[in-house]
Amino acid sequence: MTAPLLRKQSGQVLHYLDRNESLTPSKVSRLLVPLFHEDMGYPSPLAPEGTLYPFYTPSDPLVVDEEVLVSPVHPLEWRRHTQQARMLLQHFHTPLPEQHESIPLARVLELSIDPHGEWLRQVASLQPHTEIIGITSQELYARQATFFAAVQRCRNIHIQVCPLSQPLPFPAGSLDLICGTFLHASLPEHLWPLLLEECFRLLRPGGVLHLLECGRGESTSAAAGSLCAAYRHSLEMRRNASRPSIPGARTVRAFQPEHLPTRLAKTGFVAVEQQESLLDFSAGMPFHGTLRDQADDFFQLVAPICTHHDAPLSLEDYQQAYHEMQLELLEPTFRGYWHLYTIQGYKPLGRVLRPIASMHAGQLSSHTRLQPCSLLAMQEEALQREQESSEEANNRED
Repeated sequence: MTAPLLRKQSGQVLHYLDRNESLTPSKVSRLLVPLFHEDMGYPSPLAPEGTLYPFYTPSDPLVVDEEVLVSPVHPLEWRRHTQQARMLLQHFHTPLPEQHESIPLARVLELSIDPHGEWLRQVASLQPHTEIIGITSQELYARQATFFAAVQRCRNIHIQVCPLSQPLPFPAGSLDLICGTFLHASLPEHLWPLLLEECFRLLRPGGVLHLLECGRGESTSAAAGSLCAAYRHSLEMRRNASRPSIPGARTVRAFQPEHLPTRLAKTGFVAVEQQESLLDFSAGMPFHGTLRDQADDFFQLVAPICTHHDAPLSLEDYQQAYHEMQLELLEPTFRGYWHLYTIQGYKPLGRVLRPIASMHAGQLSSHTRLQPCSLLAMQEEALQREQESSEEANNRED
């Protein structure tokens, strides 16, 4: 039996195995399993047991153009968002980039806060003399985060209700650090250039934009791979429906977190860096239980998107794959990973010519500085002034 072709795009071939089709000679699949072309970087599920399949990530978009697919105030989304904030604070051990922990900061902004303001309160405890500002599009998030800040007596926290799709209500050059986490999930693709321009305007010369996104997720759960394939196929169908292509041309381009370094450089940021870290949620690891809850909540939230009348999975097949995933995540041999990308760039001290628009992402490698770092330049100038002052004082004594 030949598996029906579901999609073919840009070298990617995605199709499904029938429930009675063999994955291996010794194992029969009981669910729909996604197959990916080798060019996509995912091994075929015909490989031996232990193969890694696509897994849900916190950067998976929940908005297509202006259509919000999952309400931010849904109880499951509220819990998922709060858990993510706590988990990341434990994973990175500190809310601030390491190189900025000991540097005095006058004003810090978080883009799109979590419901309880976890990140804001952690930064406020580390920087009690810094004005910590958070913005959110959800009034309930603002109220809840303000309440927890008051309980913790964080008087240097200020929260405003303002969607990222609008100009941010702060003076130009008034911020030292702007941070954003998993914005790709809630920010429409076409608004990214506008947001980066706005961040560039708000930062003082030498200020830093610090973003965290998840490039990809993978696990040994074939059922989770099926659910991910159905979800991403449904997203593409919605994109195509909302922005029809000209015959013979493709106008829909899904923005990926990996493109962020190039976008920062095009906006005018310098010393752009990207660092990758691995969040391991395999069986027996500290975040295994949290990620089980995350996956459960996410695939419940997107079930209506993945099981509509022209979706690749019926409701019955989706529910079967969902319960199969729950069992596979409990197996002692389960392995799963999130590939996290930390991207940061500096606003230059003086006017810097922006890179040409045709620059490709491949030109930006991890830990590569595009321009002299403005922060380091400031430190070097201060050190040079101290040396000159010391030499002048020695000359007077002589």
